[in-house]
Amino acid sequence: MEKHSQETDNILTLVDNTFLRHRFNDKAAAGDYIDNRDEKSKFHRPFPFTYFIGIFGLMLIVFSLVIIIEKQLPAGYKLDDEARYPDRFIAERAYNILKNLTKIGPRVAGSYENEVLAVKVLKEEIENMMRNAHSNHIIELDIQKASGAFNLEFLDGMTNVYNDLQNIVVKVGSKINSSHSLLINCHFDSVVDSPGASDDGASCAIMLEILRVITKSERILRNNIIFLFNGAEEDFMPGSHGFITQHKWAKEVRAFINLEACGAGGREVLFQAGPNHPWILETYSEEVPYPYASSLAQEIFQSGVIPGDTDYRIFRDFGNLSGLDFAWSANGYVYHTKFDSIEQIPLGSLQRTGDNILALAKGMAQGHQLSNVDKYRAGNLVFFDFLGAFVIRWPMLVADIINILSVIFSLYSIYGNVKDAEINDGVKKEQYLKKLSGCMFAALASWVFSTMTTLIVASLLNGLGRTMSWYARPLWLFFLYVIPTLLALMASILIHAKYYNKELQLSPWTLFQLYYDAYQSFWTVVLFIGILLRIRSGFIALIWVFFASIGNVLKSHLFGKWRDFKWLLMHIFLVGLPFVQCFYLIIGALYLFVPIMGRSGSGSHAEYLIAVMVSSFFSMLFSFVVPLILLVRRVERVFSILTGLFLLSLAILILTPLGFPYSGEPNALAPQRFMIAHTRRTFHDITGAVENESTGYWIADMDINSPHTVDRHVPEMVNARVVTKDCEDYLYCGLPYLVPVLTMIWRTHWLPGPAPKILIPVQSKVLSREYIPGGERITVQVEGPTHVGVMISPKSGVTLDRWSIKTEKPLAGPLWKGRDTYFIYYSYGLTSPIPPLVFSMDFKTPPNHSGPVMDFAITSHYLFGPGKASQDLKKVS
Repeated sequence: MEKHSQETDNILTLVDNTFLRHRFNDKAAAGDYIDNRDEKSKFHRPFPFTYFIGIFGLMLIVFSLVIIIEKQLPAGYKLDDEARYPDRFIAERAYNILKNLTKIGPRVAGSYENEVLAVKVLKEEIENMMRNAHSNHIIELDIQKASGAFNLEFLDGMTNVYNDLQNIVVKVGSKINSSHSLLINCHFDSVVDSPGASDDGASCAIMLEILRVITKSERILRNNIIFLFNGAEEDFMPGSHGFITQHKWAKEVRAFINLEACGAGGREVLFQAGPNHPWILETYSEEVPYPYASSLAQEIFQSGVIPGDTDYRIFRDFGNLSGLDFAWSANGYVYHTKFDSIEQIPLGSLQRTGDNILALAKGMAQGHQLSNVDKYRAGNLVFFDFLGAFVIRWPMLVADIINILSVIFSLYSIYGNVKDAEINDGVKKEQYLKKLSGCMFAALASWVFSTMTTLIVASLLNGLGRTMSWYARPLWLFFLYVIPTLLALMASILIHAKYYNKELQLSPWTLFQLYYDAYQSFWTVVLFIGILLRIRSGFIALIWVFFASIGNVLKSHLFGKWRDFKWLLMHIFLVGLPFVQCFYLIIGALYLFVPIMGRSGSGSHAEYLIAVMVSSFFSMLFSFVVPLILLVRRVERVFSILTGLFLLSLAILILTPLGFPYSGEPNALAPQRFMIAHTRRTFHDITGAVENESTGYWIADMDINSPHTVDRHVPEMVNARVVTKDCEDYLYCGLPYLVPVLTMIWRTHWLPGPAPKILIPVQSKVLSREYIPGGERITVQVEGPTHVGVMISPKSGVTLDRWSIKTEKPLAGPLWKGRDTYFIYYSYGLTSPIPPLVFSMDFKTPPNHSGPVMDFAITSHYLFGPGKASQDLKKVS
């Protein structure tokens, strides 16, 4: 009897285990079962699908709140407030200065507007401040004219030669007679056709108001402050180079603050700091009232993915200085356009930046470090702000210790889960670790799958002619790419959980923990790699690892029996902080990158780039959200709701005008950019005879939709053809590139048209050609308007060894036909007569070489004045 009973129990156990395994493998992973008979079973999924929808709604609330916080600006002080706040920055006064400066219009280096009118406005403001300054200050004003040359490893690389460009320099000191100075820099010139309100007139207006506040105060400065208003940054930074290499006060500069813009208004982001000198960033952290900084932004900018550079590079590379680089990044749509007007600058932006830079300048000038910077030189900092409230920073040594300890802590917490799985589900340690590695691979594969999904969406939009619909309305990114990313991530994990773990009898809780540990392990590996490679933006992996590890420890040791809504709240609370911080970083990056897609060239494939970027960002963000789907019943409803949202948004985009990429609304400008040059091209053979000539309009395509979006409004544009063969036959495609950006803007169009009227023809001639040991020396003279480009490519076997231009050595650019290329950019100020560019080149040639030694091209640019735009060009544009 006893034997019979035992056999019956074995049969019942076998049947029961088989039923549970079958039910979990075939139905649980699909989420389509509810069986009242096992409500208390460990295999019952605990949460209804409404919980996940609630979590999704909570994420939307977090997104909205972070965006609101990100856009917050302080109230701007008015002139009437000055009596109550005599030592405060007054935004309205800076606004009035900016108004006077932008009234001049575009201020291109070399133009009368820049070299005379703008200098007059700034000089009068400074002289007025000097008259009203407190007697404790000694103020000196100097107008510098600088000439020189330097190599600039920017974009494709160039050599910048400049002549008689102006800087306005003000030095504020005291009777202490310090030999140490802080430099604050802006530039007052602008690009062609732009009033330059944000880039960079606002910075100069802010500096003038800071100068007024400091000079009116009775507080004596411990060290000097030099205010540099440089007159030629848009000519690729010769103004700052002229100051730091030639000015009489340059040698006493110990640190600098550079003010720039790649957008209009918003918050100024600290996106470059150093090199070394961590005291500068510590001063920023302690002094400024509204911080906005990240070492992630610095590493992104210095990687070269953002097509831009600032005077920071010049002060760092040619002055061997450390400093801080600030820029407005919001509303990048108007950057370098005619819409960069004072109307785009909120008073709150001026107030915020003014308050921050004033506090920072005082803190640095009054600090003891400035008088002995070498003592505080060593070290770099990891830094980032939390929602603009405060800055978190620590030295790299401390970062290494924190990161290593976090890796150890993470491994310890995961090991605790390994033991728990053995106790609760009978899964051996070796088996759990094996499954964990497979789940890590699944997590990585899900990221790849989500990227592929968004690329398919991008291809669909390209095929339907709905590219860049998110450009004017970035909210489209959420529906087009964020939702598909989340769907792909969840589907990947569900499918993997169903088939990869089918031989195990795991409760949904253990299954969730397995994938939770997989994501935590993945971030731990990323953090460890960051330690090895000394990546300062590794703080992102750190916060995920640290808070995930805390969650594991709490669940294992304190709240191990929680299996209800309390557990869900704890999970949300623990991953909430890294979630919020990462979204804060993501939204800042998107505000920067989305407008850049409108000026990065049509060859950039903007739709695909944005798809990959958004998918990557949000795959990271959803790391510890995705495993929750394993705890949710009826997941098909979750997928139905999210898929419905995606399809509905896709239908609206395709069938309504809301998918149009651009906007002309005054309060939400997002114009399409066109760069059109009325051009005459003349090609010569080796004898100097003209072999080909053409006239027309060169259209540099600034985005993927250019140029045929305007065919209906500009009928001539229908005849525009892509330039291809010319790029094979001629150096720089035989086109008038202002600067070497061929690798970025390589897809351009040519539209035949009438010849432009050239007021000052560009000319070149060979002054001499002589043989030297091992080669030839050729001396040339180039004449033309205020902005001239020279392109050189030595013939095969020939090398350009040196030239008479006062740079370290010739800087080679991209290859053409397998040969080096060189680009010289020549500009000058308001001088008469116009000085020619004369230089010699030494070529090394192979033995018995005969014939030409180089291809040589020159291009001239009429950026201002009567010859800038013909009537024919105005009709087309």
